[in-house]
Amino acid sequence: MSRTNISRCTLSPKKDNNNLYVKVKNRNEALSRQFQINVYVKDSSAKELLPVYADDQLTHVDTLKPGAEKVYRIDVSSVKEKVVFEIVQKKGGSGIKVSRNSKNPSSVELHIK
Repeated sequence: MSRTNISRCTLSPKKDNNNLYVKVKNRNEALSRQFQINVYVKDSSAKELLPVYADDQLTHVDTLKPGAEKVYRIDVSSVKEKVVFEIVQKKGGSGIKVSRNSKNPSSVELHIK
């Protein structure tokens, strides 16, 4: 029986920036992590997904090998409010740890445990 683990954090896009960058690191050194990424406006009832890009390719599903990391770009050009960044893992994983970069406030780092 597989269980689904959903981890969320709220991010604030900066006024003069059309993109929000989120680095996701797989902290597990033994297992790959497959996950789905959902990003939507926090107070939206429709929860329409915002575009998420990895290596300039539109994606909402990805896999990180053990110890790997990847930067995702979220198009927030049409957003003025806070957004929710959600990682959905079907197998394993115990959540995420959020680190903010004080030198680059449009960049956030998430660690998959």
